[in-house]
Amino acid sequence: MVLRRVTARVRELGEELRNHRQAAGLSGQQLADRLGWSASKVSRIENGILGVTEVDLVRYVAYCGLPSKEVDRLLELHREPGTSGYWLSERSSALIFHETTATSSTSYDPLLVPGLLQTEEYAAALIGDDRPELVRLRMERQSVLRNRPFEFFVHEQALRLPVGGNRVMNDQLLKLVLASEHPLIAIRVVPGVLGACSALGGEFVLFRYEGHRPLVYLDHGVLGVFLEHESHVAKFYETIVDISHRALSWGQSRDMLAAMANRFDRPEVPPDASHLAKEQLQFRA
Repeated sequence: MVLRRVTARVRELGEELRNHRQAAGLSGQQLADRLGWSASKVSRIENGILGVTEVDLVRYVAYCGLPSKEVDRLLELHREPGTSGYWLSERSSALIFHETTATSSTSYDPLLVPGLLQTEEYAAALIGDDRPELVRLRMERQSVLRNRPFEFFVHEQALRLPVGGNRVMNDQLLKLVLASEHPLIAIRVVPGVLGACSALGGEFVLFRYEGHRPLVYLDHGVLGVFLEHESHVAKFYETIVDISHRALSWGQSRDMLAAMANRFDRPEVPPDASHLAKEQLQFRA
């Protein structure tokens, strides 16, 4: 959550963040460039003038090269006694830390649109209107997409599952079309006619690092697991190769996303399963 009043704790946190930045040999402008911020935002945070969200705090210290265990201590310093709201779980802060420090990542999502690509309305329909802080957290995480390559494999079932109604789905699919034009973002659709989404396993993200071993994150809803043992990670590299062979090309995927968005841009119910195979084969031609 964002602290909206200047307190001693906010000033203490700002001073500690400045010390970490300087120890990393970064100027305020250099750190701002990495975060996609203005230099004035970095300065205002470090001077205790501007509060910082927990997502931004994790990303800030990650770019300063702090170990993940230090993140929890700084998050506790950030949390003002007596305030209410949603605090980042250890699992969420770890995920944001690894998203920020990875040099590239590849993910597979069989059931839902990836969180980093969701619209606010799509996320709200999934999470619920009574948890706006969780929706905001998901939106804040998306700022990481500016800085490094992300490859998303999304099963067709995830794109056809109606979440929030036709308008929400139309906007969501159009966002995917636009995101696919970004030079650092690759979105490829895995057609349903080539196999059930479960045949390729569950949702996962593979993070790659410079100077460190790759890491796999498995999201099982109530439980998130990080894997770094070489034999475990190797299996996910194999899975990615398999998925890549099954998936549509970038251009085919973009065309399918645009066509699906158009079909949701109507008051009637999206097409039934009898039309799916013909449509999928058309995009593979």
